[in-house]
Amino acid sequence: MLANQKSLGIITICRGSSFVEKGYYKKLTLIGRKAGIRVFVFSPRQVDFSTRTVTGFEYRDGNWRSGTFPLPAYIYDRCFVGPSYRHYKPFVEKLQNDPSITFLGHGLSGKWQVHQMLIKSPLLAKWLPPTSLFSFPKLQQTLKRHGSAIIKPIAGTHGIGVVRIDQTGDSYHLTGRNLENQPFSKTIRTQNGLNTYLAGFIGGRTFLVQPYLSLHTPDGTPFDVRVLVQKNGNGEWETTGKAVRLGNKQSITSNLHGGGKAAPLPIFLAKHFSEKTRSKIEMQLDQLVAELPPFLELEHGRLVELGIDVGIDTSGNIWIIEVNSRPGRTVFRMIDDPKARLHSITQPVRYARYLMKHA
Repeated sequence: MLANQKSLGIITICRGSSFVEKGYYKKLTLIGRKAGIRVFVFSPRQVDFSTRTVTGFEYRDGNWRSGTFPLPAYIYDRCFVGPSYRHYKPFVEKLQNDPSITFLGHGLSGKWQVHQMLIKSPLLAKWLPPTSLFSFPKLQQTLKRHGSAIIKPIAGTHGIGVVRIDQTGDSYHLTGRNLENQPFSKTIRTQNGLNTYLAGFIGGRTFLVQPYLSLHTPDGTPFDVRVLVQKNGNGEWETTGKAVRLGNKQSITSNLHGGGKAAPLPIFLAKHFSEKTRSKIEMQLDQLVAELPPFLELEHGRLVELGIDVGIDTSGNIWIIEVNSRPGRTVFRMIDDPKARLHSITQPVRYARYLMKHA
């Protein structure tokens, strides 16, 4: 086996020698080393296809050190989709189209594309909230039917730009997070005023509109369930862990970046739901987790891991809120689940080794 076939390159957005998730990549490097796999980090913009080399960083002797490495045969994509991603996307696609490179998984597109794939499954479709691309008529239609709506950017993260809109008579009350991720609350007296405000807020970006769902505890604390599923060392899907993320009462989302907290799922369900409802929730969660990863992979192409965010409304119904192909792992540290934390880090290396063995 050639040297580059025993190496795993992590692509991420680098600004000089600065990149996020250094702690996670350090652990991946050390786990990879034990498995005989060389792990290093690089920007997709720092690839020289003529020499088949990359400029990147490797964790050695207690520090991240820069160097030039052979273009790896296996790549773990951790380029988060955000405002700067458009500068990286063409370079990521060039790597994806290289016949001698295998990506552990291909990143999912925006929320709308994922919704359009999942709705093809009769089982998953019943857990998807009614969702449309945003337009002012669609918003009014949703408000007329449900009284409240949520709008969200198709490529947003961390709850940024998610807004709840409640209609009372001719007035509209807006609560959510602005584009700087700051919470805000605003009342607008007319439909024209609402349209003018939202036109400025949305700008040229694409948003979705959905009915507002009561995804909160009886005392009004927003929450969701984060399920992390990953490919294991046999190339099969496995559930790494489940945890509840709780937001602030002033917030409409449970995102940890908005100052949220975490709780173990069984304890949380026991506190807030009857035994009968709890068992229904757990059964549906198991069905969802068994169906979604393989179905989405058939529609989308190879995936390595998914963070599935599931809402539970006050009646105990579950809803698929979001599916993320570049999930974080913080929640398992917050609930002190060492097994899930360890698995969340080791599984990508195990899956990489599986692909290398079966190349």
